[in-house]
Amino acid sequence: MKSTCSALIAALLLWTTPVGAQGVTASALKAAFLYNFANFTEWPADVLAPGQRLSLCVIGDNAVADALEQTIKGRGVDNHELTVTIIKAADSGILSCHLLYVGGGDTKRTDQLLFALSGTSVFTVGDGDRFAELGGVAQLILENGRMRFGVNVEAARRAHLKISSKLLSLAKIIKDQNDVQR
Repeated sequence: MKSTCSALIAALLLWTTPVGAQGVTASALKAAFLYNFANFTEWPADVLAPGQRLSLCVIGDNAVADALEQTIKGRGVDNHELTVTIIKAADSGILSCHLLYVGGGDTKRTDQLLFALSGTSVFTVGDGDRFAELGGVAQLILENGRMRFGVNVEAARRAHLKISSKLLSLAKIIKDQNDVQR
């Protein structure tokens, strides 16, 4: 688990940074959150072996993918090289993702995507309404002009992901919607 001060400071700064402040774009903030999610999460050893590349994927938001490329440049996570892949929802490549960001708020598409990923160890992140309630692991939330995040701890447990308590202490904890059966 990560204990580096610089990553925690980055997470804390993200918690308090207004969207659009000091030239920071929403896409850049989202990319920084995604990097920190990867940095403060452990995947099962059979999913992310030592030295294996950690695959960060993006669906539906090329601006976030571009910002994520810039964010990870020259960085790694726990001796894992990071890669960014833009994929389409219908692409079978989603199963090779370790972290998947879903842009947009199409609830039906989100529900189908989360259903397709049930039983996998993919850290799913979205910014659509109720993303985490529908079974996503994390949701980016714009509140009073500030970017925040929520975590569905039960969804993370089902995905066999260990999220750092430091990261969870900054998160709004979100519970499953009553009919989520993943």
